[in-house]
Amino acid sequence: MLFGDGQKMMMFSTHPPINERISRIDPGFQPEELDQLAAKIQRDQLREAEKSSRKASPESSGKGMFDADGIIDQIGKPDFQRMLMAAAIAASIPKPVNKAAHSTEWAPEVIFYTLLDKNPNVMEQQLLMIAQRMGADSESQVSVLLDAGGLPKPEQRLPLLEMAFPALKRRPPDFLVKVLSTVDALIEADGRVDVFEYLLARSIKQMMAESRSPHSVQVSGSRSLRGCAVEASQIMAILAKHGNADSAQAQRAFKAGVTALSMADDTEMPEIENWVLALDNALPRLDKLKASEKELLVRALTEVVTHDGQLVPAELELLRVTCDLIHVPIPLLTAVSEN
Repeated sequence: MLFGDGQKMMMFSTHPPINERISRIDPGFQPEELDQLAAKIQRDQLREAEKSSRKASPESSGKGMFDADGIIDQIGKPDFQRMLMAAAIAASIPKPVNKAAHSTEWAPEVIFYTLLDKNPNVMEQQLLMIAQRMGADSESQVSVLLDAGGLPKPEQRLPLLEMAFPALKRRPPDFLVKVLSTVDALIEADGRVDVFEYLLARSIKQMMAESRSPHSVQVSGSRSLRGCAVEASQIMAILAKHGNADSAQAQRAFKAGVTALSMADDTEMPEIENWVLALDNALPRLDKLKASEKELLVRALTEVVTHDGQLVPAELELLRVTCDLIHVPIPLLTAVSEN
């Protein structure tokens, strides 16, 4: 998580500004090179994704450009390539939106901006909700962001949250309750909850709870995976289904996670009728795992999403929120957009 400007956060790692971080590693790096870097990395990633897709057969378990072991090894120590990826994505965000995300006055509106629906009718309803709940000035600020940058791209939404959260946290608790209420309303505007919306709502709730009682935050507990096998299976099933439209491929992805956890080979993928409710029930229990057990779980979850060698925004966002909410932030990954 490399997008924050270094203010103290409860959920996200603390870092100095991106330009400063890169300059420490490469003193000759020029900030104005970020735009060109963003375009180059994006082109390279698309080429690698296409190459991986051509090589992978439906029965293949090759992971192409994504490797679970590499991802796990980089938790807490992102390499230079990850930092360049972060810089590239940050550079792709329009400057007015980027600046607003780091502003205490604009951070709530950046959060609302990430939730705007591409359906004009739903978006109009959402803007009206913002005006009613937060005031006309807030709605106007969201409209300014929309005019400045258009709707954010899927790969930009998580970085925008990571930029905005430190500034948002500096607002009074009562105000954050109001923001969360507005977020919930915006999420419900289209009658469904997508993965990013789930991530945002749960992340804000956790941030609020931990900011009220920072000394009570524990990043690990005493539970074992053996006692949380049902919850682990549910999480892996949800990830597998969000990342694979084909049911057979979802089954193979789930089996990859089962193997990583050394579960019985005949473990069946559970049917999840309400994935939101299942996550809400499972994540608090999994957050109480021992640190070593959490590492095993995250490795298994990463095996699930990297099984086909590709990442789509929905499974990347779901993997990140799962890891965030059990206090194991994963390194920056990029998705191959479905759009």
